[in-house]
Amino acid sequence: MEENLSIYIHIPFCLSKCYYCDFVSYQNISEEKIKMYVDALCNEILSSADLISSKNVKTIYIGGGTPSFINEDYIKQILDTIYMLTCKDKIEEITLEVNPCTLSYKKAKEYKEIGINRISIGLQSVYDDVLKTIGRKHTYSDFINALNILNDVGFKNISCDLIYPLPNMSYDMLKKEIDITISLKDKYNIKHISVYNLEIHEGTKLDFLIKEGYVSLCDEDTEYKMREYINSKLEESGFHKYEISNYSLLGYESKHNLVYWKQDIYLGFGANASSFINGTRYSNVSGIDEYVKSIQNNKEHIKEKVQMDMLDLMKEYIMLNLRLSSGVDINKFYKRYGKKIDSLFKTEIDELIALGLLEYKNNNQNIVLTNRGAEVANVVFEKFI
Repeated sequence: MEENLSIYIHIPFCLSKCYYCDFVSYQNISEEKIKMYVDALCNEILSSADLISSKNVKTIYIGGGTPSFINEDYIKQILDTIYMLTCKDKIEEITLEVNPCTLSYKKAKEYKEIGINRISIGLQSVYDDVLKTIGRKHTYSDFINALNILNDVGFKNISCDLIYPLPNMSYDMLKKEIDITISLKDKYNIKHISVYNLEIHEGTKLDFLIKEGYVSLCDEDTEYKMREYINSKLEESGFHKYEISNYSLLGYESKHNLVYWKQDIYLGFGANASSFINGTRYSNVSGIDEYVKSIQNNKEHIKEKVQMDMLDLMKEYIMLNLRLSSGVDINKFYKRYGKKIDSLFKTEIDELIALGLLEYKNNNQNIVLTNRGAEVANVVFEKFI
């Protein structure tokens, strides 16, 4: 039986840089450079032809950056390259990230025709003034227009991203935002909602705006109330929380992202992309010029290679699976590693249970975060670093 494989494609180009973003991305890029990058990316894919052909490609995720920023023919070129190496009909999920103001009917129609069956669209907020404050170029109207286009073309699996707490946003504004987003689910086939906690990265424009007092964030108590409302309202509306930041209707969980959280194998292609194969993590060089030249000249394009030992793999497996509402399956852990988790990590688990951060569920077959544990998940994860 062929082993499953997932593929991530990184498109590092954007219309503009969001104020909260610290990812490697490029703006004001020439069409020539985009073409050179896509050609190099396709050649990188072909360099892994033997590996890809020997596996069953289950999911493809095209992220960024903003993949919908570049011409749709480039997306087709990338997917056609993968299709040369695997059976297209066996791929269960192909996701493309979209920014509302870079989507057109022509692009959406092409996406559907080339096999993309899931769209992840970055809304971030329903309030235009908030969107402007964080450097987003689209409006809520652009978002609705994008949903109409996707609906007209025939997309039935759409994911929507939100971020909280954003600058100058109150609890009542957050409640209204969640209610509005949920109200769109049936009309526009929104099957999945990601609600990410805002992270302030040093050196970003948002970091500067906060430090200089131009914008402000709510206090911790308000943020806690927001999180409580998000969890309860989405659950009440049929979106079950299957991961710390992700909610879906049953059967519409992100198959690709579950690969990461379950520590399954994947290949990443493009500048700054990462891969995980046979217990080894690989990271590509991040600069697009360095990446393209390395591929063109058949030179090493991997900047980092980390062979993980068994203990590190087990610890990472625990941290990743604890992100899921199903937690760590004790039997699967034993089957995978030949070790009993509740004896190998007894001290850590007992301490976290005593603190009310972990608990056993399903007749003691799963170890999961408690509600309190989910609030301080990083504290829990640190026990396994």
